Amino acid sequence: MSLDDYLEKYAAKGILIDTNVLVLLVVGLYREERIKTFKRTKQYTPGDFRLILRFVDRFQRRITTPNILTETDNIVRQLAQREHEHVARVLAILAAEFCEQYQPSRDITQTLWFARLGLADCVTIAIAQDVLVITDDWELSGILSNLDRDAININHVRELN
Repeated sequence: MSLDDYLEKYAAKGILIDTNVLVLLVVGLYREERIKTFKRTKQYTPGDFRLILRFVDRFQRRITTPNILTETDNIVRQLAQREHEHVARVLAILAAEFCEQYQPSRDITQTLWFARLGLADCVTIAIAQDVLVITDDWELSGILSNLDRDAININHVRELN
C-alpha cells in the first residue's frame, strides 16, 4: 500500500502515533538539531522528523493514549533538566491537539499479548481497529499486520516518500 493509499483510507479516521515516533516529534518541535544528540532520537535525522511531521499533519485526527503520553513524557525527561520545561510545553500542546483514547488496564492486562508487549503496545493493538498506526516498532507493526490492522513503520515512510 502506498502512502497515498493510507492517506485516502485514514485521513478522516486518524493516525495513532506510537511512543518513539511521538518522542521524535516532541524533540524535533522543541529543537530540531537536538534529534541528532538525544540518545532516544539519534537514530533519526532532522529530515526524518520533517518527513514524519508532514505525513502526520495530513490526517484530520491524531490519536494517542494515556499510556503513550506517559511513556513519551518519561522518555523526553531523559533530556537535561534545563530542557524539561521546553519539552513539557511541546508535549502539552500536542496532547491538547490529539484525540486521547483510553482502554482500562484491567482489561488490557488480560490480553494475549500483554506479557510479551506490555501495556502501551497492547492498548495500541486494541485501539488500532479503524485507525492507521505509525511506529518504529517492527514487532508491533508485524502483529498489527497479522491482525489485519494497518500499521506503517517509520522506515516505510522514508521508502515510500
